[in-house]
Amino acid sequence: MSVLSVASCGFEDRTDLEVTAPKTDLRVGETVQLSVIQKLPDGSTRDLTSPTAGTVYYTTGEAMLIPEPDGRVTCIGTNNRDRESSVIGVVNGEHHGHIRFQLQSAGPGPSLEVSAEKTVLHEGDRIQLHVFRSQPDGSRKELTDTSSGTRYLTFAGNALVDSSVVTISDTGLVSAASSIGSYNYRTVIVFVRNGDSVGWIELKIVHASVE
Repeated sequence: MSVLSVASCGFEDRTDLEVTAPKTDLRVGETVQLSVIQKLPDGSTRDLTSPTAGTVYYTTGEAMLIPEPDGRVTCIGTNNRDRESSVIGVVNGEHHGHIRFQLQSAGPGPSLEVSAEKTVLHEGDRIQLHVFRSQPDGSRKELTDTSSGTRYLTFAGNALVDSSVVTISDTGLVSAASSIGSYNYRTVIVFVRNGDSVGWIELKIVHASVE
């Protein structure tokens, strides 16, 4: 299913996937696990939460609410407001559903520190990300390399995980696309997870000719 077709569905009245979460009020930095159930005509149900079942998750506000492929959802912002709302949509073949979250700016915030030497990249640029987790003794442990269990997801304005604008290597090296086409710029949210810890950083990709 294309990005456009995924992003355009999921908000009709006739949804046949039941999407639930332990709570739908999220503060910045909080994560919940979704459950996706299909009710079959004979009264039985199928659990379609796992991506191995063909389920795809998307977001109406990737600067606020991030879905991971396994159905975990994390609030990362509220557009500089005290409260906001955003929707996670779910697609599995011809089936779809959605769930709305109320988001609050107050919260634990990111538990991983994600940094880069710059956050505005030109086409073709490369930069190194660094990921740290604070330790009980006040020190920081670097978790940039994926061998430490760190995973990177990139969202570039198309509602879904999208690596067409930047790619991230196993060592946290970010490579911007050689061309962003007719766009004036592209904004990319990089979401990072290591175990139960999460963090994020926003990158902006501009044309090579922009000073």
